[in-house]
Amino acid sequence: MLFSCRPDEVTPPPPISQTARIVVNPIFGSSPLFLDSIYHGPNGIQIKVTDIKFYTTLLSNQNNTFSQVGYFDFREKGNLMIEETIDYSKFSSLSFTLGVDTSLNHDDPSAFPNNSPLNIINAGSMHWGWNTGYIFISVEGKADTLADGLENFDLSFSYHVGTDLYQQDMSFSNLNWVKTTAQQYTLAFTLDMESFFFNPTQPIDIPSESFTHSGAGLGTLTQKVTTNFKNALQTQ
Repeated sequence: MLFSCRPDEVTPPPPISQTARIVVNPIFGSSPLFLDSIYHGPNGIQIKVTDIKFYTTLLSNQNNTFSQVGYFDFREKGNLMIEETIDYSKFSSLSFTLGVDTSLNHDDPSAFPNNSPLNIINAGSMHWGWNTGYIFISVEGKADTLADGLENFDLSFSYHVGTDLYQQDMSFSNLNWVKTTAQQYTLAFTLDMESFFFNPTQPIDIPSESFTHSGAGLGTLTQKVTTNFKNALQTQ
């Protein structure tokens, strides 16, 4: 009888999944920002930020796509904007639209996949019912505008930026991806809310500029909010 031998067939192990995360750390000047905490601006004004939300879309580096959409909701999600199973090393640079790109902004919000931040269930109040499209940036809070030594917080502010006119292209290079676990790399941004409100070039005068929903007649304030927010978002 003849027997043949062959090496045992070895099933290769499954590939290890590598994830890449983008986080945003809100700050106020040089200190971490916490929702509902009191921060001091010039002329004795005090503010409490109660909500920060914003969209980024079409995140890519040349022909490499990172993700269609990222969504930051500081109260509900903490500092995580997006996490993908992807090779971080392809993204030494990153470009994206701050806001929802025109190619997506007017699509049926119920037609996006269930796990997409653009799906109407996930978007919630970040999709306008009265105006076809998404709110790109939402910053809300309260201000104490009376320099009387008392914490009255007499004024609510609400800045909602949307419509195609106010989407902003952003691009960052020489990115510093940090290994945070064995198979996870993280890119960190900061969002300086002191710079957003009290930018020395074009500060938001909260008592007289407390509200915009990007409608007619509010273009000057909406553009200021958009520009200040864009400039406040920087790589860490």
